[in-house]
Amino acid sequence: MAGNGYATVSRKKILDFLKQSSERTVTAAEISAYLKEQDSEVNITTIYRYLDKLEREGTVMKYVAEKGSQAGYQYVELGHRCEEHLHLKCMECGRIIHLECAFMEEIAEHIRRDHGFLLQCKNSILYGTCGECRQREGKD
Repeated sequence: MAGNGYATVSRKKILDFLKQSSERTVTAAEISAYLKEQDSEVNITTIYRYLDKLEREGTVMKYVAEKGSQAGYQYVELGHRCEEHLHLKCMECGRIIHLECAFMEEIAEHIRRDHGFLLQCKNSILYGTCGECRQREGKD
């Protein structure tokens, strides 16, 4: 995808889809399906390569729930500093919540002070079910 017109159009469409879906994670398969709907079919390997590039640049975060499961990718605004805070991910809808509140700093300080463990939050994520999905399923 490096440096040709095809790459520019495909990359723009992939980035646009990631931006439109920034409140949740998306898979390479979802991106591929979106591109097919847009009459812009791209090889899945090419999509993964571009996602890897975006991850290295800090434009997307990559989430993998467990070994063997499909990775999810989320667009993040530049300067959002996602590596410095925890995240919640809904296992039902894929929604991501950024935990940038002072309470998380208190927890990190408690862990450092009382347990001698210095947290580094690089892509740290907690999994569960969001309130909207629980309500929809009648679990709340």
